[in-house]
Amino acid sequence: MKISNIALAIMLSLLPHNLTAAECDSTLIVNQINASGNIKVIQPDGMQQRLARPIAEQGDNDSGQTATASVKTPSSTKAGYRIQVFDDNNPRTAHREALAKKDQMSAAFPAYRTYVVFNSPYWRVKVGDFRSRTEAEAAKNEIVHAFPSLAAYVRIVRDRINVFD
Repeated sequence: MKISNIALAIMLSLLPHNLTAAECDSTLIVNQINASGNIKVIQPDGMQQRLARPIAEQGDNDSGQTATASVKTPSSTKAGYRIQVFDDNNPRTAHREALAKKDQMSAAFPAYRTYVVFNSPYWRVKVGDFRSRTEAEAAKNEIVHAFPSLAAYVRIVRDRINVFD
């Protein structure tokens, strides 16, 4: 035990001791970090388009398929409601099932945005951006009517919603 203490003392004595108190002051370090330099973010030209979500338009085109609108980004977020259609914490299957459920909801209800959310340990799929509970109730009834097997799992939850102008 004493040999390790002696070895530690020798190693510490070999370290340079020429640091002043000002150099050790953490506020000085923070000031140096904040004081100088510019931050430049470099991203590929198409990154904004990749990050934005497409919005499906209501109505049909000449071929009978739903037309896709230009990409829109939310102008703000606010308190509102979403419909939760999936909730699972199985570490082996939940992520894959959540993505499958998202695709299923997006195909059946292209007018509503669909979100996959991971809040450890749960994977959740939420549908829509509803400002009022009445809007959310009407959409919930549509989802339950289209997917009766999900009736026990579908519920309205309060959430931060995206607002599009």
